[in-house]
Amino acid sequence: MKGARLFVTLLLLGHGLAAQTGKRVAFLPANSKYAELENRVADHLIEKFAGRPGLTVTDRQSIEKIIKEQNFQNSDRSSPDSAARIGKIAGAGQIILVQVDAGSFTAQAQRSGNTTRSVGTVILQAHARMVDVETAAILTQPSSSFQDSAEIAKVVDHPAVNTPLYRRPASKEVVSNSDPKVVEADEWTKAVDAVSSQLGSKLSDTLAAAPVAKVEPALVAGIANGSVYINEGSSAGIKVGDRLQVTRQTDTGLVDPKTNKKIAEKSSVCVLTVTSVSDEHASGTCKGGLPQREDVAEPIRQ
Repeated sequence: MKGARLFVTLLLLGHGLAAQTGKRVAFLPANSKYAELENRVADHLIEKFAGRPGLTVTDRQSIEKIIKEQNFQNSDRSSPDSAARIGKIAGAGQIILVQVDAGSFTAQAQRSGNTTRSVGTVILQAHARMVDVETAAILTQPSSSFQDSAEIAKVVDHPAVNTPLYRRPASKEVVSNSDPKVVEADEWTKAVDAVSSQLGSKLSDTLAAAPVAKVEPALVAGIANGSVYINEGSSAGIKVGDRLQVTRQTDTGLVDPKTNKKIAEKSSVCVLTVTSVSDEHASGTCKGGLPQREDVAEPIRQ
Protein backbone atom coordinates (compact mmCIF):
# COMPACT_ATOMS: atom_id res chain seq x y z
CA MET A 1 0.00 0.00 0.00
CA LYS A 2 2.82 2.39 0.90
CA GLY A 3 4.55 1.51 -2.36
CA ALA A 4 1.38 2.42 -4.28
CA ARG A 5 1.20 5.79 -2.49
CA LEU A 6 4.84 6.45 -3.32
CA PHE A 7 4.17 5.59 -6.96
CA VAL A 8 1.37 8.17 -7.14
CA THR A 9 3.57 10.74 -5.44
CA LEU A 10 6.43 10.28 -7.89
CA LEU A 11 4.06 10.53 -10.84
CA LEU A 12 2.98 13.90 -9.51
CA LEU A 13 6.57 15.08 -9.51
CA GLY A 14 6.34 15.38 -13.27
CA HIS A 15 10.03 14.55 -13.71
CA GLY A 16 11.28 11.10 -14.64
CA LEU A 17 14.78 9.87 -15.08
CA ALA A 18 14.63 10.76 -18.73
CA ALA A 19 14.01 14.40 -17.85
CA GLN A 20 16.87 14.69 -15.39
CA THR A 21 19.73 16.68 -16.82
CA GLY A 22 22.56 17.97 -14.71
CA LYS A 23 21.82 18.64 -11.07
CA ARG A 24 18.50 18.47 -9.33
CA VAL A 25 17.64 20.41 -6.18
CA ALA A 26 14.57 20.69 -3.96
CA PHE A 27 13.57 23.41 -1.50
CA LEU A 28 11.85 22.48 1.75
CA PRO A 29 10.24 25.03 4.14
CA ALA A 30 10.90 24.13 7.79
CA ASN A 31 7.24 24.73 8.64
CA SER A 32 8.03 26.45 11.96
CA LYS A 33 5.84 29.11 13.57
CA TYR A 34 6.90 31.31 10.66
CA ALA A 35 5.58 28.80 8.11
CA GLU A 36 3.94 31.41 5.86
CA LEU A 37 7.16 33.40 5.58
CA GLU A 38 9.19 30.21 4.99
CA ASN A 39 6.86 29.28 2.15
CA ARG A 40 7.30 32.71 0.58
CA VAL A 41 11.10 32.60 0.86
CA ALA A 42 11.19 29.05 -0.54
CA ASP A 43 8.97 30.07 -3.47
CA HIS A 44 11.23 33.05 -4.20
CA LEU A 45 14.31 30.80 -4.16
CA ILE A 46 12.61 28.36 -6.51
CA GLU A 47 11.88 31.23 -8.91
CA LYS A 48 15.50 32.39 -8.73
CA PHE A 49 17.00 28.95 -9.43
CA ALA A 50 14.39 27.57 -11.87
CA GLY A 51 15.48 27.67 -15.47
CA ARG A 52 19.21 27.81 -14.76
CA PRO A 53 21.18 25.73 -17.29
CA GLY A 54 22.09 22.29 -15.96
CA LEU A 55 19.77 22.58 -12.97
CA THR A 56 16.32 21.10 -12.35
CA VAL A 57 14.25 22.42 -9.43
CA THR A 58 11.50 20.25 -7.97
CA ASP A 59 8.30 22.22 -7.42
CA ARG A 60 7.37 22.71 -3.77
CA GLN A 61 3.91 21.15 -4.12
CA SER A 62 5.54 17.87 -5.07
CA ILE A 63 7.76 17.98 -1.98
CA GLU A 64 4.76 18.67 0.26
CA LYS A 65 2.97 15.73 -1.38
CA ILE A 66 5.89 13.44 -0.55
CA ILE A 67 5.85 14.59 3.08
CA LYS A 68 2.13 13.92 3.33
CA GLU A 69 2.25 10.55 1.61
CA GLN A 70 5.24 9.33 3.61
CA ASN A 71 3.82 10.62 6.92
CA PHE A 72 6.78 12.84 7.79
CA GLN A 73 6.08 14.92 10.88
CA ASN A 74 6.74 18.66 10.74
CA SER A 75 9.52 18.28 13.31
CA ASP A 76 11.29 15.80 11.04
CA ARG A 77 12.06 18.44 8.44
CA SER A 78 14.85 20.09 10.41
CA SER A 79 16.77 16.81 10.62
CA PRO A 80 19.43 16.40 7.89
CA ASP A 81 18.69 12.66 7.76
CA SER A 82 14.97 13.25 7.21
CA ALA A 83 15.61 16.01 4.69
CA ALA A 84 17.96 13.66 2.81
CA ARG A 85 15.27 10.95 2.76
CA ILE A 86 12.74 13.39 1.34
CA GLY A 87 15.25 14.55 -1.25
CA LYS A 88 16.07 10.99 -2.26
CA ILE A 89 12.40 10.19 -2.88
CA ALA A 90 12.15 13.35 -4.98
CA GLY A 91 15.21 12.31 -6.97
CA ALA A 92 17.19 15.39 -5.90
CA GLY A 93 20.92 15.54 -5.32
CA GLN A 94 20.60 18.31 -2.75
CA ILE A 95 17.72 19.52 -0.63
CA ILE A 96 17.65 23.01 0.86
CA LEU A 97 15.79 23.52 4.14
CA VAL A 98 14.51 27.10 4.47
CA GLN A 99 13.95 28.31 8.03
CA VAL A 100 12.89 31.73 9.30
CA ASP A 101 14.45 32.56 12.67
CA ALA A 102 12.64 35.86 13.30
CA GLY A 103 9.92 37.81 11.56
CA SER A 104 7.93 40.79 12.78
CA PHE A 105 6.25 44.01 11.71
CA THR A 106 5.63 46.68 14.33
CA ALA A 107 4.16 50.16 14.10
CA GLN A 108 5.01 52.94 16.54
CA ALA A 109 4.56 56.69 16.85
CA GLN A 110 7.62 58.95 16.77
CA ARG A 111 7.28 62.50 18.08
CA SER A 112 9.66 65.27 17.02
CA GLY A 113 8.71 68.86 17.80
CA ASN A 114 5.18 69.41 16.61
CA THR A 115 5.30 66.46 14.18
CA THR A 116 4.13 62.92 14.91
CA ARG A 117 5.09 60.16 12.50
CA SER A 118 3.66 56.65 12.52
CA VAL A 119 6.40 54.29 11.33
CA GLY A 120 6.21 50.58 10.49
CA THR A 121 9.33 48.45 10.88
CA VAL A 122 9.84 44.98 9.40
CA ILE A 123 12.47 42.51 10.60
CA LEU A 124 13.21 39.23 8.83
CA GLN A 125 15.99 36.77 9.66
CA ALA A 126 16.38 33.39 7.96
CA HIS A 127 18.87 30.70 7.07
CA ALA A 128 19.05 27.95 4.48
CA ARG A 129 20.62 24.55 5.16
CA MET A 130 21.81 22.68 2.07
CA VAL A 131 21.90 18.93 2.67
CA ASP A 132 23.56 16.42 0.36
CA VAL A 133 20.99 13.69 -0.26
CA GLU A 134 23.56 10.92 -0.73
CA THR A 135 25.43 11.50 2.56
CA ALA A 136 23.02 13.64 4.63
CA ALA A 137 25.95 16.01 5.18
CA ILE A 138 25.28 19.74 5.56
CA LEU A 139 27.12 21.38 2.66
CA THR A 140 26.47 24.98 3.68
CA GLN A 141 24.20 26.96 5.98
CA PRO A 142 24.07 30.64 4.98
CA SER A 143 21.98 33.18 6.87
CA SER A 144 20.44 36.50 5.95
CA SER A 145 18.74 39.37 7.75
CA PHE A 146 16.77 42.42 6.67
CA GLN A 147 15.33 45.43 8.51
CA ASP A 148 13.53 48.42 7.05
CA SER A 149 11.14 51.15 8.17
CA ALA A 150 8.47 53.00 6.22
CA GLU A 151 6.27 55.93 7.10
CA ILE A 152 2.59 55.15 7.51
CA ALA A 153 1.26 58.57 8.51
CA LYS A 154 2.54 62.03 9.34
CA VAL A 155 0.59 64.60 11.38
CA VAL A 156 1.69 68.16 12.21
CA ASP A 157 0.19 69.93 15.22
CA HIS A 158 -0.45 73.64 14.75
CA PRO A 159 -0.84 75.49 18.08
CA ALA A 160 -3.58 78.02 18.63
CA VAL A 161 -2.85 81.65 17.80
CA ASN A 162 -4.58 84.31 19.85
CA THR A 163 -3.49 87.92 19.23
CA PRO A 164 -5.39 91.17 18.99
CA LEU A 165 -5.04 91.08 15.21
CA TYR A 166 -5.36 87.32 14.49
CA ARG A 167 -6.96 84.33 16.09
CA ARG A 168 -6.63 80.71 15.01
CA PRO A 169 -7.67 77.62 16.95
CA ALA A 170 -5.30 74.69 17.46
CA SER A 171 -5.41 72.19 14.57
CA LYS A 172 -3.86 69.04 13.18
CA GLU A 173 -2.59 68.80 9.63
CA VAL A 174 -2.45 65.32 8.11
CA VAL A 175 0.52 65.51 5.80
CA SER A 176 0.43 61.84 4.75
CA ASN A 177 -1.84 58.95 5.63
CA SER A 178 -1.26 55.57 3.97
CA ASP A 179 -3.20 52.36 4.45
CA PRO A 180 -1.28 50.49 7.20
CA LYS A 181 -2.05 47.11 5.61
CA VAL A 182 -0.63 48.23 2.26
CA VAL A 183 2.53 49.57 3.90
CA GLU A 184 2.98 46.33 5.84
CA ALA A 185 2.44 44.19 2.72
CA ASP A 186 4.99 46.26 0.78
CA GLU A 187 7.56 45.96 3.57
CA TRP A 188 7.14 42.18 3.77
CA THR A 189 7.57 41.96 0.00
CA LYS A 190 10.84 43.91 0.22
CA ALA A 191 12.03 41.79 3.16
CA VAL A 192 11.29 38.44 1.51
CA ASP A 193 12.86 39.51 -1.78
CA ALA A 194 16.00 40.84 -0.07
CA VAL A 195 16.49 37.77 2.13
CA SER A 196 15.81 35.40 -0.78
CA SER A 197 18.34 37.22 -2.96
CA GLN A 198 21.00 37.10 -0.25
CA LEU A 199 20.42 33.42 0.46
CA GLY A 200 20.31 32.60 -3.25
CA SER A 201 23.66 34.29 -3.87
CA LYS A 202 25.27 32.45 -0.96
CA LEU A 203 23.82 29.10 -2.05
CA SER A 204 24.85 29.42 -5.70
CA ASP A 205 28.56 28.75 -5.28
CA THR A 206 28.05 25.70 -3.07
CA LEU A 207 25.37 24.33 -5.38
CA ALA A 208 27.65 24.76 -8.39
CA ALA A 209 30.30 22.66 -6.66
CA ALA A 210 27.87 20.05 -5.31
CA PRO A 211 27.95 16.57 -6.87
CA VAL A 212 25.37 15.49 -9.41
CA ALA A 213 22.80 13.06 -7.99
CA LYS A 214 23.68 9.49 -8.82
CA VAL A 215 21.19 7.62 -10.98
CA GLU A 216 21.67 3.88 -11.03
CA PRO A 217 20.98 2.29 -14.42
CA ALA A 218 18.26 -0.32 -14.64
CA LEU A 219 18.81 -3.88 -15.87
CA VAL A 220 16.59 -5.78 -18.26
CA ALA A 221 14.83 -8.59 -16.39
CA GLY A 222 13.38 -10.25 -19.47
CA ILE A 223 10.41 -10.24 -21.83
CA ALA A 224 6.89 -11.32 -20.88
CA ASN A 225 3.65 -11.01 -22.84
CA GLY A 226 5.39 -8.88 -25.44
CA SER A 227 6.68 -6.34 -22.92
CA VAL A 228 10.27 -5.71 -21.86
CA TYR A 229 10.68 -5.58 -18.06
CA ILE A 230 13.39 -3.72 -16.15
CA ASN A 231 14.30 -3.97 -12.46
CA GLU A 232 13.67 -0.32 -11.53
CA GLY A 233 10.36 1.46 -11.11
CA SER A 234 8.70 4.49 -9.56
CA SER A 235 10.93 4.37 -6.47
CA ALA A 236 13.82 5.25 -8.82
CA GLY A 237 11.82 8.05 -10.45
CA ILE A 238 10.75 6.15 -13.58
CA LYS A 239 7.34 7.09 -14.94
CA VAL A 240 5.10 6.20 -17.86
CA GLY A 241 6.38 7.79 -21.07
CA ASP A 242 10.07 7.73 -20.10
CA ARG A 243 12.51 6.60 -22.79
CA LEU A 244 15.59 4.56 -21.89
CA GLN A 245 18.51 3.49 -24.07
CA VAL A 246 19.15 -0.25 -23.77
CA THR A 247 22.79 -1.23 -24.32
CA ARG A 248 24.82 -4.45 -24.12
CA GLN A 249 28.44 -5.15 -23.27
CA THR A 250 29.92 -7.53 -25.84
CA ASP A 251 33.22 -9.34 -25.36
CA THR A 252 35.59 -8.45 -28.18
CA GLY A 253 37.87 -11.39 -27.43
CA LEU A 254 40.72 -8.97 -26.78
CA VAL A 255 42.69 -8.43 -23.55
CA ASP A 256 44.23 -5.17 -22.34
CA PRO A 257 48.01 -5.83 -22.44
CA LYS A 258 48.61 -3.65 -19.40
CA THR A 259 45.79 -4.72 -17.05
CA ASN A 260 45.07 -8.18 -18.53
CA LYS A 261 41.38 -7.32 -18.36
CA LYS A 262 39.00 -8.34 -21.12
CA ILE A 263 38.03 -5.54 -23.49
CA ALA A 264 34.27 -5.19 -23.90
CA GLU A 265 32.41 -3.15 -26.46
CA LYS A 266 29.23 -1.26 -25.61
CA SER A 267 26.57 -1.44 -28.29
CA SER A 268 23.05 -0.03 -28.56
CA VAL A 269 20.24 -2.57 -28.61
CA CYS A 270 17.00 -0.62 -28.59
CA VAL A 271 15.08 2.31 -27.09
CA LEU A 272 12.62 1.34 -24.37
CA THR A 273 9.46 3.41 -23.96
CA VAL A 274 7.87 2.81 -20.55
CA THR A 275 4.15 2.00 -20.65
CA SER A 276 3.61 0.55 -17.17
CA VAL A 277 5.25 1.24 -13.80
CA SER A 278 5.12 -0.32 -10.34
CA ASP A 279 7.16 0.56 -7.28
CA GLU A 280 10.16 -1.63 -8.16
CA HIS A 281 9.67 -2.56 -11.82
CA ALA A 282 8.67 -1.02 -15.13
CA SER A 283 7.83 -2.39 -18.53
CA GLY A 284 7.31 -1.19 -22.06
CA THR A 285 8.04 -1.65 -25.71
CA CYS A 286 11.48 -1.62 -27.28
CA LYS A 287 12.17 -0.11 -30.70
CA GLY A 288 15.22 -1.63 -32.33
CA GLY A 289 16.85 -4.95 -31.54
CA LEU A 290 15.76 -7.66 -29.12
CA PRO A 291 16.95 -6.99 -25.54
CA GLN A 292 18.34 -9.74 -23.33
CA ARG A 293 18.44 -10.31 -19.59
CA GLU A 294 21.00 -8.04 -17.83
CA ASP A 295 21.19 -5.55 -20.70
CA VAL A 296 21.56 -2.04 -19.25
CA ALA A 297 18.74 0.53 -19.56
CA GLU A 298 19.78 4.15 -18.99
CA PRO A 299 17.67 7.33 -19.21
CA ILE A 300 18.01 9.29 -22.42
CA ARG A 301 19.27 12.78 -21.55
CA GLN A 302 17.19 15.38 -23.32
